[in-house]
Amino acid sequence: MPIQIGFPELPPSESDAFFYILKLWLEDCDTNHDCRGVFTGIMPTRLVDVGTAGHPTLRLIESHAEVASSKYIAISHPWGDGRDRPFFTTTSENVKAFRYAIPEHQLPMTLADIVYCTRKLGIQYLWIDCLCIIQGKDGDFAQEAKKMESAFSGAYCVFSVDRATDHHSGFLRPRPRPNYVTFQRGSEEPFHVCEIIDNFAEDALNSPLNRRAWSLQQRALARRTIYFTENQNYFECGEGIRCETLSKMHR
Repeated sequence: MPIQIGFPELPPSESDAFFYILKLWLEDCDTNHDCRGVFTGIMPTRLVDVGTAGHPTLRLIESHAEVASSKYIAISHPWGDGRDRPFFTTTSENVKAFRYAIPEHQLPMTLADIVYCTRKLGIQYLWIDCLCIIQGKDGDFAQEAKKMESAFSGAYCVFSVDRATDHHSGFLRPRPRPNYVTFQRGSEEPFHVCEIIDNFAEDALNSPLNRRAWSLQQRALARRTIYFTENQNYFECGEGIRCETLSKMHR
C-alpha cells in the first residue's frame, strides 16, 4: 500500500489485542527470523516460576533441578530509590519461604505487571534480579552479577520496562491517546489521518531506564526485546524494530 496501515488508537493495556500483538511479534520472529540463537545449556541460577494460565503459581526455583523448559523472560526494570517504600527482594531471611511461595498479594505494582505479562504470553519462567539474586547481607549478588551476561543473552525475550519509574508505579495503565482525524464518505469504510507517534529513540533509547550502563549491556546482549514505553510498545530483534502502530523500522 502507498500509505501506512495501522491503528488510529492503540488497544487498551491488558486487553486481548494488547497481548495478541506481542505474541505475533514473537511468533513471527520464531518462524521467519534467525534471532533465537543457540541455547548454550547455561541457565540462570534461579528463576521465578509463574505457573500456567490454568495453574498460576509464584515461587522461586533452582534452575538446575526444577525447570521443565529453557524458555524464560529476562527483565530490565527500574528499582527506584527506595526511600519512601522498601524494595521487594529475595533475601537470606525469606529465600526458603519464597521457594515454597512468593506472596503474590504483596507484590508491588511493577512486579505484579511483569508477572501478569509473562503469564499472558504463555511463558512459565522469568528472571528478574531483585528476586532471582539474593540481596543484602549474606546475599550472592557478587557471584550472580558475573552471570548477568548469560541471563540476558540466553533469554527467550527481554522485557524493558521503560514506562515504570520504580517497583511501585506499574506500567499497564492507560497510554496517551494519539490525535487523529476521521474521514467518511457516505456508507464507505471510514479512514483516519493520524499524527506520527513512532519515536523509538526518544521513547526507548533515551528513556531514564536505558540511559543506565546496565541497560546498554542488556540491550546489546538480548536477542529480542519488548519495550513497554509511555506512548506505545516496541519490539526489537535482528530484523529491525516493530511499532505497536504496526509500522516497522528497518536497520
